[in-house]
Amino acid sequence: MRRMSPRVRQWLPWLIALLAVVARVLPTPRTIDDAFITFRYARNLLEGLGFVYNAGERVLGTTTPLYTLLMAALSFITGSDNFPWLALWVNALADAATCLLLVALGYALTGRRAVGLGTALLWAIAPMSVTFAIGGMETSVFIFLLVLTSYLYVIGATRLAALTGALVVLTRPDGLLLVGLLMVDLVARGLRRRRLPWGEAGLFTLTLLPWALFATLYYGSPVPQSIAAKLAVYRLPAEAALVRLMQHYGT
Repeated sequence: MRRMSPRVRQWLPWLIALLAVVARVLPTPRTIDDAFITFRYARNLLEGLGFVYNAGERVLGTTTPLYTLLMAALSFITGSDNFPWLALWVNALADAATCLLLVALGYALTGRRAVGLGTALLWAIAPMSVTFAIGGMETSVFIFLLVLTSYLYVIGATRLAALTGALVVLTRPDGLLLVGLLMVDLVARGLRRRRLPWGEAGLFTLTLLPWALFATLYYGSPVPQSIAAKLAVYRLPAEAALVRLMQHYGT
C-alpha cells in the first residue's frame, strides 16, 4: 500500500467497486426463489391491480416491501418491465456502494485503510453475494443498508442510523437482528449519560409508521403471511435452529 502512488491509492476503492459491478453484470440475470414474487407484486402495482400477488386478494406475501416499491418505481421511471435486469443493476450498484462503505468502515474501526480495502475486495467477489445479486433477490440492497447503518452508528451519526435502520427493517424484517443490538447499545449509552435517545426512537418509528399503517389497513396486519408459511414449513429441533441462527449471524 505504501509503495503505491497517492493517485493509485485514491482510486483503489472505486476500482474495487467497479470490480463488484462487473462480477455481477457479466453473468447476466439468473432469477431465483422469491424474486419472482417481488417482481409480480411490483408489476401488479404498476398495472393498477394494487399491492397484491393475485388481483382482488389482499394478501401480504412479500417480506421486502421497500425493495418491491423500488422495483416498481424503477420500472415506471425507465418504462421497462424487464425486472430481472432492473434488479441486477440495482443489486450490482448496491454491492459496489457496499464496497465503498466497507473501506470507510474498516478505517473508522481500525484506523487502517488496508483493512477496509481487503474487506471490500473480498465482498466484491464473494460467491454468495454474486449469486443473490444476479438472482434478483433483495439481499444486496439489504446488506448495503445494514453496512450503511453500521457505519453511521460507528461515526456517531445515530439519528441518521435510526433512519437507515428503519429502511433495513422495511427491506427485510430480520434486519432487526442487527438494528436491535444497536438499539440496545444506544439505550445503554444513553442511560450512562442520563439522556435517552428519544430523537432516534422517534425517527425510527416515524419512518416505519406509514408502512405499518398501510399494511394494517390494507391487509389486516403488517406481518407478512410468508413468515407464517415459512415457520410452518421450515421446522427444526430447537438446538439445530440455534446453531443455524449462529451460523447465519456469523456469516
